[in-house]
Amino acid sequence: MDKFSQEFRYALRQLRKAPGFTITAVLTLAFGIGANVAVFSVMNAVLLNPSGLPNPRSLVALRAKYSFGGLSNISISAPDFQDALEGRKVFESAAIMLPASFNYSGSDGRPVRIQAALVSWQWFDVFQVKPALGRGFHLEDDQPEANYSIVLSHQAWQSLFGADPNIVGRKVQLNEHTYQVIGVMGPEFAWPNTAQFWTPIALPQKQFFDNQNFRHNENFFGVARLRPGVTLDQANLYLATRVQEQIEREGSNSFSKSSGWGMFSVPLLDFVAGNLRKPLLLLLGAVALVLLIASLNIAGLQLARASDRERETSIRVALGAPGGRLVAQAFLESLLLACGGLAVGLALAEAGIPALLLLAPQSLVRNLEVHLQAPVLAFVAAIVIVAVILCGSAPAWQMTRFRWVQALREGGRSDNTSQARQRLRAGLVVCEIAVAMLLLVSAGLLVSSLKKVEQVSTGFDPSGVMTARVSLPRTIYGTDEKKAAFFAGLLDQLRNIPGASNATIADSIPFDGQGGSASFQIKEKPVGPDDPGPHAVIRAISADYFRSLRIPLLAGREFTPADRNGTEQVAVVDDTLARQYFPNEDPIGKHIGFGGPNATWYTVVGIARHARVSSLDADTSEGIYYLPMAQTPASSATLLVRTKLSQPQQLRSGIENAVHAVDPNEPVYDFNSLEELVESSLVSRRFLVILLSTFAALSLFLSVLGLYGVVSYMVKMRVREIGVRMALGAQRSDVLLLVLKKGVELAVAGSILGIFVTFVLGQALSSLLYQVKLYNPTTLLSMSALLGVVVLLASYLPAYRASRLQPLDTLRDN
Repeated sequence: MDKFSQEFRYALRQLRKAPGFTITAVLTLAFGIGANVAVFSVMNAVLLNPSGLPNPRSLVALRAKYSFGGLSNISISAPDFQDALEGRKVFESAAIMLPASFNYSGSDGRPVRIQAALVSWQWFDVFQVKPALGRGFHLEDDQPEANYSIVLSHQAWQSLFGADPNIVGRKVQLNEHTYQVIGVMGPEFAWPNTAQFWTPIALPQKQFFDNQNFRHNENFFGVARLRPGVTLDQANLYLATRVQEQIEREGSNSFSKSSGWGMFSVPLLDFVAGNLRKPLLLLLGAVALVLLIASLNIAGLQLARASDRERETSIRVALGAPGGRLVAQAFLESLLLACGGLAVGLALAEAGIPALLLLAPQSLVRNLEVHLQAPVLAFVAAIVIVAVILCGSAPAWQMTRFRWVQALREGGRSDNTSQARQRLRAGLVVCEIAVAMLLLVSAGLLVSSLKKVEQVSTGFDPSGVMTARVSLPRTIYGTDEKKAAFFAGLLDQLRNIPGASNATIADSIPFDGQGGSASFQIKEKPVGPDDPGPHAVIRAISADYFRSLRIPLLAGREFTPADRNGTEQVAVVDDTLARQYFPNEDPIGKHIGFGGPNATWYTVVGIARHARVSSLDADTSEGIYYLPMAQTPASSATLLVRTKLSQPQQLRSGIENAVHAVDPNEPVYDFNSLEELVESSLVSRRFLVILLSTFAALSLFLSVLGLYGVVSYMVKMRVREIGVRMALGAQRSDVLLLVLKKGVELAVAGSILGIFVTFVLGQALSSLLYQVKLYNPTTLLSMSALLGVVVLLASYLPAYRASRLQPLDTLRDN
């Protein structure tokens, strides 16, 4: 213990004697450690251990699938859920959820729209959480006409009810119904994270057992908790067995069989993370590489210090210091530097986490709490160990090759030893440049991919358009006639807003996250009883929809105010649907419908250009059919107003006034410009591009520092040689080129290695690219040119200093 204490104090003294080196090393490691902790903390909160979820790894999402229409992972139906409930040997508990929203008038009388979740009574049991106040739901709450109870989220309890401690038992008006607050959840639970309260879904029991009418009506999000010891494979085997039993009951020619219907489960955390899992893993890999570069830099700096301390080390060896203590000394100094870097890095991570959450898609991180949980602390400890090993291995290895007798004889400096260290430092820098090249090329490919996506045509013109949403309570607007009358009156008001040039209403517009798809029939092309039939995106729209969005009408006509209830049922299809189901023929005049043998038929009166529904880079291959809002009015709708004003947001008060002119108790919510909605679809890509580019720039900066150190040290080691060369007639330009050549050689070697590694590891990046190939010459050349310019700048300063040396002074000093 005394020896360790001596070595510890000695290491501290050595670091205090070199404040420049110590500060540089600590800050370098701090950037690497801080970036790793920040990214891993967010990744842990999103993917690994979300706060508020005990034992999240036993939670699974229940899903359905079909072999057609790209329906490989969709919601479940009520009978699907009943199958899960009956698997008591597999599932400990199960629940379903439907997103919903309610009108609520606060204490100021101003109507607002509150996001909620309709859930079956075991929702909180599945997540193994209990309310902080009151109670959760019981079976008797989850019955038709008995579902007027709510459990508030912690956020809603504070924002809407002032954190009233006596809230339990209070009556509130929602959608003109009286609901009773029975509980308040704690701040740690928010599933789904948009819900401000939960209320029972209260489905009639017959829906759970009516296979004929409800088996293939999938609109519920299902979640279950596996029993202890049950694996995901066992759960999926049970669900597959229930599917097979259902198909056998229906017969081999049933729709379930012909459509490739099935059920399965996936880990809930994987399902929630969705497409962000791979980008987060990629970012974690990127920051790990940044830490690698930082550690290699410190290792290089320690090798340089070891050269300057050769005489001191030689004396220690001559006095009997064993080689093991010298190796331990190298690792002990690395440990002190890593601990210093950790302290500063944690502070950087604390500041960086809010920025990460701000850049990340809000649908994923809304209400997310990021804490230093046990996995994060374990990750921090692992980072310190890795940093110590990376920083200390090179100098420790060099210590085992140290020739102390030769070093003492030559005055503390052995050319052979110094050259070996120089080669090792050069090798470390080549590795740093290779890693930087890997990150630069990856960032360049993602930037190119983002530009390609941004150039994709949406099929409509989003500029100058303001949108908002309304939802009509069924207690007031319980019939189609009442809903149609509300929307007709609202459309007149919207058109009269000052500054409005066009206005329309739809159950969903592109990129608003609403709407859905459905199967339909073609009267002129009947299908067999077990044929799933055509499938497409469905939209209910008012007149002027295509004109307001500037979607070209290719043939026929669009809807007019005359297309209302009681007139001929009409429809408009897009050109994608026309090509899919009416090849080589004119769809105008044909009839589409729903409802089987008793279908309601709609006459196709127009063909519109296809407009992307929700994504620029992954648009559905399905077509769209439009129905008149006046003939099929929805309960919720998006309002769209086009303006020539410079800022569409200026229409916000006008839209609110238009709605309140028709119904003063109707709240308006989700105000967004259409351009904002389109931009929001790119958030995940931009999140990845910005962070990876930042880490690539940081890696380039650290690599350049390492290169600068190697070239500077090379000049220091070759001062005598340079002096002799200049004394024999070498020009300053020759010396300049001699030094620059060393930097270029290291850069070229690192670049070649980096490009090779990129091609080897780049397959993980390929799935994130859009219309950009991994082997992209433009990106490779541009990143190589950038690296070359930076390398020349890093090498120029020591080269310039070398060219300014005075031969006589140099030879006299040596």
